[in-house]
Amino acid sequence: MTSTPTSVRDGPYSTNTLVSKKFLIIYIINIWISFYLLLIEFILFWKLSEVNMIVFFLFFPIEILFGYYTIIFSSFLISKLLMILINLLHKPKEGIFRREKSDKDYYYWSLRAVIKKWPIWILTFIPSSLLNNLFLTLFGVKTSLSNSLNHVNIDTEFIELGSKIHIGKGAFIKSSLIFKDYLIIKKIIIEDNVNIAPHSYISPGTIIKNNTVINTLSVTKLDQLLEPNSIYSGYPAEKIGSKEKSTLSQINIDIILKEKNIKTNNRIELERKGKIPENKFIKKIPTYIGIFALVYFCSYAFVFYGLYLYFTKIFFPFVLNSPSYSTLIFTNISIIILVFTPIIILGFHILNILFMVLITKALYNIMSKMIKPKEGVFHWSKKTIDYDFYFLRSFLLRYAKWKIQRSPYPWLIKSVFNFIGSCSIGKGTVIEDPYLSKEFINIGENTYIGKILLTNQLWDTALTIKGVKVGENVVINDGCCIAPGNNIEKNVTILPLSITSKYDCLEYGGIYYNAPIKLIKNQEDLIKILNIKIDNNNKL
Repeated sequence: MTSTPTSVRDGPYSTNTLVSKKFLIIYIINIWISFYLLLIEFILFWKLSEVNMIVFFLFFPIEILFGYYTIIFSSFLISKLLMILINLLHKPKEGIFRREKSDKDYYYWSLRAVIKKWPIWILTFIPSSLLNNLFLTLFGVKTSLSNSLNHVNIDTEFIELGSKIHIGKGAFIKSSLIFKDYLIIKKIIIEDNVNIAPHSYISPGTIIKNNTVINTLSVTKLDQLLEPNSIYSGYPAEKIGSKEKSTLSQINIDIILKEKNIKTNNRIELERKGKIPENKFIKKIPTYIGIFALVYFCSYAFVFYGLYLYFTKIFFPFVLNSPSYSTLIFTNISIIILVFTPIIILGFHILNILFMVLITKALYNIMSKMIKPKEGVFHWSKKTIDYDFYFLRSFLLRYAKWKIQRSPYPWLIKSVFNFIGSCSIGKGTVIEDPYLSKEFINIGENTYIGKILLTNQLWDTALTIKGVKVGENVVINDGCCIAPGNNIEKNVTILPLSITSKYDCLEYGGIYYNAPIKLIKNQEDLIKILNIKIDNNNKL
């Protein structure tokens, strides 16, 4: 768990929950204005350097970097102004709210997330703790520039951070939590000199006092108070000692030695049994390169040609090279072209995605007709044609998944996968930013999928390929791992950082947690694990 798949990202968090599609109008406006300001800046750069093309090309790389920061700051400024307006209409507040459009707090929580999403997406291109802290401050999070927040999944509201805080890669600082049909929002307070290890989960309402350490894979309870100068570990996080140098050093040494011994012993055992594979994967690099080149260049060819025609036949003659341009007094047609250029660029980008999806679907259908996709257990020593084509289809779909999840339109993931035909994702389902399998996945309606690993394959003594079925109204929280062959029935809730085994069946309405996953059987256990209380009618 030392790296993050390229299809997902860490950083400031903004949910993909979209209560109303009308919110996308605000989202598009933010993109349009920030691109418009970028164009104005480029025009000024062009005017200053057009007298000498050597100067233009010499300073153009600097202009690209400067343009990146222009679009970052402009998008955050626009988002901040929109947030001020929205918060005047409905002030954000803590509490427990129904996940229904009629609930104003849930409605505006989603709206605030949409407003923040574009600048947060732009920010992740050049990870920077300085920028993360700066813009979290703009969004109302109290923090310090001395805090290390790179590659941290952190909410952008109801969080108060002290100074000199170090948070490990892949940790979750979540002031909001989806639990069954509810949204829980509570303020998190983390005081000075706190160290949170990678892949830990800080739940809403948590207060962490000065000089506290939280170990890897630990989960705090709602409203939990962590004492100062202490070390916490476990699920739920419990105090295991005081923060003394000798104690902390010994704990870290013990963890490192334990992991090293496990890896060494596992390898010795595999070598003894002769199970260390030499050629585990299918290596058909020319085929893979050919597939990628076909999808990539065909999806970009018409788009680049269209942009070339637009800028050479319209933008350059009527804007950059117009007679009125020398005095920066634009004609009516120049102003119209400038106004609509960001929308045209956005349209070409969406067109690129459309071409990519159409080509991917065509190739996927051809491969599926040649060899029908099949579940099963395949050993790498006998590379059957089903084994071979699984990797071909997986490679084909990988680019499509990466393209959508890394795009500024993550809401398209459901439509794209349903259209290609490799998965089935129901209406009203929220897909955050998971590592999502590309085949044999069936997800019901109104389900919430957090930032998780949901896989249809598992390597052990062989390659297991088995679909995953997730029922309606299921909630799978951040940091979970769902293994192949799982059947998750309706109304199941899985708490953060939980891991299933192959072929698990999670029963209707159950609440599950931990690794390996366990069923919470009664109210007392639920209070003990996460400090959540529900009544006989399943209400918080």
